[in-house]
Amino acid sequence: MKKWLIMLVMIPAMAGATTVWGGPGDRITGSASGDTLIDTLQVTVIIPARIGLYVNGDVTFDLSTVAYPPAAFPGYYDPTSVSGTNADGVDVQVFSNDPSTTWHLETMGSGDFSATVTLDQLLYAPDGTANPADGAAAPASWTSFSTTSTEIVSNAGKTNGWLSEDQDYVFEAQTDDEPIAAGATITIYYRLYAQ
Repeated sequence: MKKWLIMLVMIPAMAGATTVWGGPGDRITGSASGDTLIDTLQVTVIIPARIGLYVNGDVTFDLSTVAYPPAAFPGYYDPTSVSGTNADGVDVQVFSNDPSTTWHLETMGSGDFSATVTLDQLLYAPDGTANPADGAAAPASWTSFSTTSTEIVSNAGKTNGWLSEDQDYVFEAQTDDEPIAAGATITIYYRLYAQ
C-alpha cells in the first residue's frame, strides 16, 4: 500500500489586499495600498500580401570617351556612366511576402535609338555575367532588349526580404551605326506582377 504525503502551503495574504481584474475599456479601481489591478487589451497584427519592385540606375554609353571603333565588330561596351550602385548596369530588387503566389519580373524597351542604332543593340544579363567577346555573337546569357515584354525571372513564393535581380548592360556596336551627336535616349521598363 502506498502512502501519500500531502503538504499544504499557506501564503499569508496582506490583510484587505485583493486582486482586481478588468477587461478592455473597463475602469477599475482599488485601494491605494495593497491592491493589485490587472487590466487587459487585445493586440491585432494585419500584414497584407505584397509584391515590391525597386529599379535604380540611369545608364549612359558615351563612346566618345572610350576606344571606339572596336578592333572587331560587333564590339561590346560597358556603360560609361550609371546613377545606381551597379557599375555595369542597373539595380533591380523584388519583394514578395506571399508563399502562395508566383511572381514574374519582365523588361522591355520603348524603341530604337535612331534609324541605324536599334534597341536590340542594348543587351542585358544577370549582374556579374562576363561580357561577350568582340567580333563574336553575344552568348545566350545575354538578351537583347525588345519592344515586347521579356521575362527575366519568375519564382514561386516569397522572397527573403528584398531580392537582388541586378542587371548588367552592354551596348553592341555594329558596322552600320551612324553618329548620334546629341545622343538618343530611350526608356527601359521593368514590370513585376504576381499570379
